Parts: sequence; structure tokens; C-alpha cells
Amino acid sequence: MTASINGVTPSYGLLRATEAVTNWRALAATGLAGLAILLSVFLGVLLAKVSFIFTALCGLLTLIVALTGYSAVGILLMRQAQQQPVSIADAFGQAVFTVHRLLGVLLMMFLIVLGISLIAMLVLFLCKLPGVGGLLYALAMPVLTVLIGVAVGGMFYVGLPLAGPAIWEGNTVWQTTARLLVIVRQRLVTVIVNLVLLGLLVMLLSGVVYVVLGSGYAITTMLSGAVGINTFGSLLSSPAALLGGYGGAGYAGASMFATGLLLMVGAIIPSLTSINGACLVYLQIVEGLNFGEAEQQIQARMEEAKRKAKEAKDRASAQMQQAKAAAQRPDGGADSAGVQPAEAGPAATFAAAVPVAATAGVPAQRVCSGCAAPLAPEDVFCGECGAKNG
Repeated sequence: MTASINGVTPSYGLLRATEAVTNWRALAATGLAGLAILLSVFLGVLLAKVSFIFTALCGLLTLIVALTGYSAVGILLMRQAQQQPVSIADAFGQAVFTVHRLLGVLLMMFLIVLGISLIAMLVLFLCKLPGVGGLLYALAMPVLTVLIGVAVGGMFYVGLPLAGPAIWEGNTVWQTTARLLVIVRQRLVTVIVNLVLLGLLVMLLSGVVYVVLGSGYAITTMLSGAVGINTFGSLLSSPAALLGGYGGAGYAGASMFATGLLLMVGAIIPSLTSINGACLVYLQIVEGLNFGEAEQQIQARMEEAKRKAKEAKDRASAQMQQAKAAAQRPDGGADSAGVQPAEAGPAATFAAAVPVAATAGVPAQRVCSGCAAPLAPEDVFCGECGAKNG
């Protein structure tokens, strides 16, 4: 459990999700992130005339900016839920250096689902065996359905909503993955219930916000028509109305811009409530859970995978070096310590016993023709087997 800086235990009730509306730092960070996203999109549209590559790069930049802004807002709301406020600059600084963790967790979730799918395909392939295939399929079908369903449900109801709060708490990719797996195993139903309640709360708040904005928008539009500003009529009269090319037709473009701005403003409050609610659900769910063992298991498996990958790399490197050395030898790669030609027969065996120094002009050591024991230059009979050596 996280304690506040004042020593008071914070409450993680779901109704606190609406407190995000009063967090001016989160509102300001949302506005800055939205402005940065709009500028990035506008830049991509302008560069589309130059090259598609620039457009793709701007699209990637927009994604990074969006994730960074999302993380910055989440960090601000997480610290508010923990009663540990942080400045906007610090939130964006932390977001810049932790956004890669969010991408890493998303990649880990994808690999987990992919691994389960491959295992399921292998099991289904075994179900094609003649004779017992039908029986195996009858047993495998419900098991695979539950397994894949839990994996997909865990990803959508736990992984995607709670990955951000886990990272904003300060966890690494492996720690976040371990925590999500423990939550799926032990408190999946509790998380689903809390997130459903959060969804209903966000829907209710969205309805209130858009009723307020919608009523104000309708009345403002009618009052505009009463004073002679007919935005919808000028918009339908000519596409040039968007550019304000004549008379009062420019009000059509202004009306479209204002409408889009109102929709964006109306979406800010429900979005902040959703992010703050996810932080509260995470902090409430992790209370009392032990993640140490799961983190150690994941770390051990990753170390084992790294070790095996290193061993495979070393073996491949050694084989490449051997092949390179063999190709550089003038004899075409034949190994002097390897198998001798078949036609050499006994002569090759006898020659192998002769010291190499004999080939360099040094007198060779005499050996017995019967047992190959060393002989002195004056010996006629072998001292080991008694054979005569002429």
C-alpha cells in the first residue's frame, strides 16, 4: 500500500475517478499533448506533398507524442491518487524516459498471446491423428477455448487498462509483466467488475458533459441564426464556404472549427476520468498481492533464454571460424590430425609413430618392428618383446 507524504493512507475508491476534473495540471498536460498531436498531424499533411517517407515518419512521431502525452497525464493522475503531487515538467520528463516501457509491455502481451496461439495450433494438429483425433478434439476444444479466452480477456481487461498505471508506479517492463500475470491469475474477476463499473461511470459523465455542451450548442446556433449568421446554409451552398471566400460564408469554416474544438473539450473530462479510474483500480487491486516470486520467475526465464541465445551464438561463431581457417589452408582444408587416406594402410600407421623431427633432417628414433618400443642405436634384440631388429 502506498502512503502519502503526510502519512495518511490514501483511499482508492472508484468514485475518486471524477477528481481528475479538478486536477489543473492534468488538464494543462492534456491540452499541451493535444496541441502537440495536432501540430504533428498538420506537419505530416504538409510533408505528404514532398514524400511518403516524411509522412510515415510524422505518423510515427504522432504516435510517440500521443503515448508520451498519455503517459504524462497518467503520471500526474497516479501521483494525485497516491497523494504525491508532481509538476507538469517532471511528469513529461518521466513520460519521455518511460514511454518505451509501455511499448515493451505491449510487445510482451502480443508475444504471450502469440505463444498460446502456436501451442493451440500444435494441439489441434495432433487432433488430426487418425482414430483418436475426434476424441482428442473433444477434450482439447473446451480446454483451448478457456485458455485462449482467459488470455484474450486478460489482455483486454487487465493488460491494456492496467499496463500504464503499473509503469507510472515506477515498475520496469519485466516487473509490470509479472504484476499483470499475477493479477490475471488471482484477481481477474475483480478487475473486470471494477472496470465495468468505471465504464458505466465514464458513460454517465460523458452523457452529462455532452448534454450540457449540446444544449448550449443548440441554443447558440439558434441565436446565431436569429442575428443573421446562417452557418449551415452557407456550408451547404458552396464548398468555398470553408475558405471564407465571400460574404458571410466564412462563418461555415469557423463553425466547423468551433464544433471540433467543443467535441475535443467534451472528450477531455471523460478521458481524464477513465485514466484516473484505471490508476485507482490498479492501486486497489495490487494491495496484498506478492509479486516477488513472479518477478523472479520471469527474470530467471529471461536469463535462461539469454544464456541459450549466447551459447547458440558462440557455437555458430566457432563453426564459422573453423570453416574460415579450413578454407585458408593450402591443402584445401584437410585436417592433419584427421583421418589419413585409405590407401596408406599400415605404412600410415607406422609413419604416425615416427617423430616429426625425422622429416626435418634429424635422425629418427629406432623402434621395434614388433611392438614399436624405443631402441638404442646398437640394440639388435628388443628389450620388451625380444624380437630381432636387423
